[in-house]
Amino acid sequence: MMTTLRALVLIIGITALSGWLAQRVELVYNGPHIAGAGSPPGGQVFLAVPLGALAALALLRRWLSEGERAVVYAGLAVGISATASGLMHRFIPGLVTGFYGGFANSNSPYFKFLQAVPSWAVPGGPHSEPAIGAFEGGAAVPWDAWAVPLVAWSLFFAALFMTSFCLVAIFRERWMETERLGFPLLEMPLALLRGGLFTNRLFYWGMLIPVTLIGVNGLNHYFPAVPQIEVRLNFADFLLDEPWKAMAPFETPFQFRFSPLLAGVAFLAPVEVSFSTWFFYLVTRVQLLVTGLIGRLEYRGEFIPGHGSPWLDWPGHFPFFMTQARGGLFFLVLFGLWTARRSLAAMFAPGKWQVWGFVAGFLLLWVWIVLLGVPVLLAGLTWVFFFLLALGFARLRVDGGLPINGVPQIMGYIFFVALGTGPGLFAEQTYVAFALLAVLGFTCIGLWPALQFEGLKLAEVTGISSRQMVLGMCVGLATGLASGYLFSLETIYEHGLFALQEQGGARSEARIGRYYNYLFKDAGATVGPTDWVRLGFHGIGAAVTAFLSVMRQHFLRWPFHPMGYVFGTGFGWLVWGSVLVGWLCKWLAVRYGGAQTYRRLLPFFLGLIFGEVLMRLLWAGVALWSTQMGAGFRF
Repeated sequence: MMTTLRALVLIIGITALSGWLAQRVELVYNGPHIAGAGSPPGGQVFLAVPLGALAALALLRRWLSEGERAVVYAGLAVGISATASGLMHRFIPGLVTGFYGGFANSNSPYFKFLQAVPSWAVPGGPHSEPAIGAFEGGAAVPWDAWAVPLVAWSLFFAALFMTSFCLVAIFRERWMETERLGFPLLEMPLALLRGGLFTNRLFYWGMLIPVTLIGVNGLNHYFPAVPQIEVRLNFADFLLDEPWKAMAPFETPFQFRFSPLLAGVAFLAPVEVSFSTWFFYLVTRVQLLVTGLIGRLEYRGEFIPGHGSPWLDWPGHFPFFMTQARGGLFFLVLFGLWTARRSLAAMFAPGKWQVWGFVAGFLLLWVWIVLLGVPVLLAGLTWVFFFLLALGFARLRVDGGLPINGVPQIMGYIFFVALGTGPGLFAEQTYVAFALLAVLGFTCIGLWPALQFEGLKLAEVTGISSRQMVLGMCVGLATGLASGYLFSLETIYEHGLFALQEQGGARSEARIGRYYNYLFKDAGATVGPTDWVRLGFHGIGAAVTAFLSVMRQHFLRWPFHPMGYVFGTGFGWLVWGSVLVGWLCKWLAVRYGGAQTYRRLLPFFLGLIFGEVLMRLLWAGVALWSTQMGAGFRF
């Protein structure tokens, strides 16, 4: 009991302190993300504070066992990601933006939808005190108006977390014992837990690269006389003529960008996964070239995703890369269930507590979103699709080692593409409900199943009980939500979203607040039939993934991995340059030195990861010390 208590006290203390710090670093001073980010992947795949805390706790290894420190790390990963940019900064503005300014005017196209917002889910109403104070600042937090919505959403988050855990518990034996998934991303925290990393010279040589790179660029930010080290090559600067410029459109940039952290992550991933990621990203450039040649680059299908398109269908034009990736991901999940069909009956046996827990949580979530305004049948299908996607993204992370940071999908999108959009097709309350459920895609909460799998794996490796690990993660979530509500709302009402957007670091957060409203207005007011083209590209993505899966099963040396196709096609534009570097280094190491050389070089690439994390903490401290709003260095 004392062992668990020590770990829980550390989780509560570090999470609460980080929740307070993150508001100032991320929202006010525009410093680097230390508590996660909804996107891009580099901000969330390894949170700065949990890894930094794990390194610091190595000094206390005489008093804290390896298992206790693993519990602390897993609890912090869940809790700290809920305090700031991983959740709160992308959730709270979405609840109040519609009730302020032009959105709330009675003659605006948004107004009729705002009348359908459930009063228990959002504080206040049009032009009410909660919305005005949140945007203009200089006000105390109206806790009486926020009390009911926060309780309601806390119930939602808690139910989602526990339902996800029950699903993870159902698949635990299959994934961890039968298939023995690799968990490549756990190499970093495990190296810090086991010790010895800080006595390895290669580790420091690896750290030297991000420390130099990010250190010099940070100095350039504060002292422009210091020359900047360029880490990005934009091919749009060279592809200026037809038809080549079609390969570098605005919506999906063609940039080679180097991130030490992502290069280190790629070195941890299986070679065929990292190779396929950058290879299929380059295939998307060829697709764009062909699309430009046939004059279809401007075609956007029947469904108009509007301003929320980065989380719906990015890029929003032909040939619909995210749609291909989503179709491929659905196939991977269903194919995985098919290959496990003989054990599914045992996995979902009625006598298991995790099965009953999942059913109870699923029903609770079902009822919750029905009350929010989603029709009964669509509400059930929403959670079926969400948990399928969550399992798919978890598999990409825990088996493929890919930098997954959530489930960046808007669930209503699937129904709008399949059934159409426009007045009368769904009730106004349904469009609003699906827009509010965008919290599932804008934030990192879709990452919870992957984090829970990693926590259970850490418990297995370190010898701590699963019950203690689960307790640590639950305490982390509760502390993260509580401190996130408290410190985020206090910061927002003190400074105001306007000032935080224009002078601080909340540009993306304020913009996402508008996206919630664009989502229900665009879908509810734009008449559109079933988008058969997008549905067809879901099928194309599934077919390509099926082909790659079959070839991988029948040919031992087949170089292309279906996970790499899914991630490279949908998200490769965010990571491909760093993945190419990491893949090349690992391929050369394994090809000419074997597994022994890979293990010998591993500390160097762990140094790349930890060095970038360390620089996030360093420049966060500088931003906090400078106390100048919006002047921080964010990279």
